[in-house]
Amino acid sequence: MQFKQTLRTGLFATTALLLLILMNACRKSNPTIQGTIVPYDNSALVSASIFGVITDEVGVALEGAQISVKGHQTTTDVNGFYYFNNISIPQHATTVHVSKSGFFNGSRAMMVKAGQRHQFSLSLMKKENPQSFMSSNGGELSFAGGLKLSFPLNAVKIKTTGAAYDGQVFVYAKTINPTTAQGRNTMPGDLRGLTANDGEERTLQSFGMFVAELYAPDGTPLQIADGKEVTMTLDVPISIIGNAPSTIPLWFYDAEKEMWVEEGSAMLVGNTYVGKVKHFSFWNCDTPQAANISIEMTFVDQNGMPLNGHLVKLTNTANNDFRHGTTNASGWVGGLCYSNASLLLEVFNGGNVCGSPSVPLYSQTITTGSVNQNLGTIVVTVPVLNSTTITGSVVDCNNLPISNAGILVSPYNILITPNASGNFSYTIPCLPTQPVTFVPYDFSNNVYGNSSSMTLLSGNNNVGTLNACGNISQFLNLTMTNTVTSVTMTKSFIIPVDTTSISVNAGNGTSNISAFAVNSQNNYLSFQAVDTTVGTHAVSSLVCFSIPTFTDTQFSLDPGSVVTFTTFPGFPGDVTGTFSINAVGNPSGNTYTLVGNFRLPRVN
Repeated sequence: MQFKQTLRTGLFATTALLLLILMNACRKSNPTIQGTIVPYDNSALVSASIFGVITDEVGVALEGAQISVKGHQTTTDVNGFYYFNNISIPQHATTVHVSKSGFFNGSRAMMVKAGQRHQFSLSLMKKENPQSFMSSNGGELSFAGGLKLSFPLNAVKIKTTGAAYDGQVFVYAKTINPTTAQGRNTMPGDLRGLTANDGEERTLQSFGMFVAELYAPDGTPLQIADGKEVTMTLDVPISIIGNAPSTIPLWFYDAEKEMWVEEGSAMLVGNTYVGKVKHFSFWNCDTPQAANISIEMTFVDQNGMPLNGHLVKLTNTANNDFRHGTTNASGWVGGLCYSNASLLLEVFNGGNVCGSPSVPLYSQTITTGSVNQNLGTIVVTVPVLNSTTITGSVVDCNNLPISNAGILVSPYNILITPNASGNFSYTIPCLPTQPVTFVPYDFSNNVYGNSSSMTLLSGNNNVGTLNACGNISQFLNLTMTNTVTSVTMTKSFIIPVDTTSISVNAGNGTSNISAFAVNSQNNYLSFQAVDTTVGTHAVSSLVCFSIPTFTDTQFSLDPGSVVTFTTFPGFPGDVTGTFSINAVGNPSGNTYTLVGNFRLPRVN
């Protein structure tokens, strides 16, 4: 699932990242008048569906990555795919958070449209090749991509307790090149930030970024000590060094605010920026741009069919800063962009099926004003010479058409959206050079079918009837937070790698339901509720131990804990639901919250 060009992670990866920047980058909740500060408002909610494929840096799908968005949680399947069906999310800035052990956390943000499907895909960066130093001695460390970090003496603390740390420090760090598709696909959020002086939302033009995390030899998370600063030296990409300002603001990514936040500045020394940071996160060298407006548009081909998954690029002709987006299943794309500017609008075929999309299918220069704009429907003539069309239908376990389905096409990570009758037709403007695999999904029932492969030919390729039946993702997702220290840990238990189940024990007219999860690291979670019906019920007991990140070794149940069963079929069906548990840690006495969701098989 790799490609030779910079867009090697596929349509979803480029898509999510790109739409995040156009739609995200192109999205403000209010019309913005240049020179006027308009408070950022992300309170408007809509019902929409979001999906994506999570990969590593070379495009390999990541199974078991935990996905969360505004209280909703799920886990990627064996194809790296996830889906949320008609959930309530912010219209102007929905952010999807992704975590997986051994990787830096990732996130993607974008503007969404009510009642439509939107692609949120991204690549996670692996934590690898750490450098180390002794905290009492300090040290200067160098990393690939032109990053240096200089630590003073005694500048490290334990992240969870704030206590001074004396010992060996392992530093995991990576740079992100914002001028490449891969770089924009791994950066968190999108290029929007809150200024230090007035908290105004601005689009950002990046001149380089990096991420760094500190750990003790036993894996304990560390952080820069209070009152200390680490000097960072970061190379500016050669392609944009000519536009790099002599002084530039520094920004860190705030996962709670889901925005870049301005803090400090850096000086240009030769071809590098040099500055100081007080804590580690994702850091970005950015210039905040002038006031922004929202822009949106819909693309169709010459036959009136929506252009699904096409890349849309807006380039400011004054400074060559560009924003990317990807059309959704309806051909729509939108986001935040420059106001009062001349912008080159270009449309490219999506993904890398036809190689790197260097030649646009459509282009025109547009001029933005000081208020939000809707360009309406734009017709793009798609070449038919040597094109490949995929047709077929999707049915459920009863061989009935599925109205809410999708077909994932690998290795290109294209999602084909059938109509309400389950029929689909999708045209690729070239002939793929390698066989493709189709995986049908029934989004309403969280089921996907067996995969099928074929070598496509020029012209029409009828794949027949695909059956989205037989494979269901079973999991338990846990987010655990120490409410005293605010330290949070996320963990996913995935079948068959981990053991998870629901058991029903009848007795005295009641039943005890035990949600049980244990894995090879002996991470253990079990809780019980006295009921077997759909609805919200009190949790009656909790057993939890060997949970990473926290120093407490055991946890006892506190009042107010509940589990909500959204489905509770008879054996051998899957029980689905959510839980919210309050606990007290031993020996610290600190309080904890345990929240999550599950789809667990009944064992009796």
